[in-house]
Amino acid sequence: MAGSKFRAFLDTNVLLDVLCAHGRPSAEASATIFQAIRSGILEGFITTQSIIDAAYIISRLSGYFDRNAFGECILAISNYLNINAIHILEIRDAILRGDGDLEDGSQFAHADALGCDAIITSDRAFHRRKTDSGPQFFTPETFVARLRGH
Repeated sequence: MAGSKFRAFLDTNVLLDVLCAHGRPSAEASATIFQAIRSGILEGFITTQSIIDAAYIISRLSGYFDRNAFGECILAISNYLNINAIHILEIRDAILRGDGDLEDGSQFAHADALGCDAIITSDRAFHRRKTDSGPQFFTPETFVARLRGH
């Protein structure tokens, strides 16, 4: 990953790995990715949609949602992670491509529009979107292995 800074788009499940580490299989790898972004090794991107979805998922799974703690975490990561809104043109792109999952399709279109080199996700359905051009797909574990040069 030499040359210009590598641009990685993080799917919602990577954010959830960091926010709810306990019991999540990719939590350690996702934390390593966040550390690499924080230290400036790579440039990281998520969407506002991922933040909203993460808040919803955490509140439903745990039965308890500490809004203040969640807000503090999001404000902290906003210091080193690029957080952007999905644009209507990216939603339109997902619709016109016939994506069965509008959220995944919109996230993919957004990452592609940003010029991201990779999409990091644990979502197996997302990985089936592999294309000849655009971002490469990695699980958190395979991305960390690549970061470490394996």
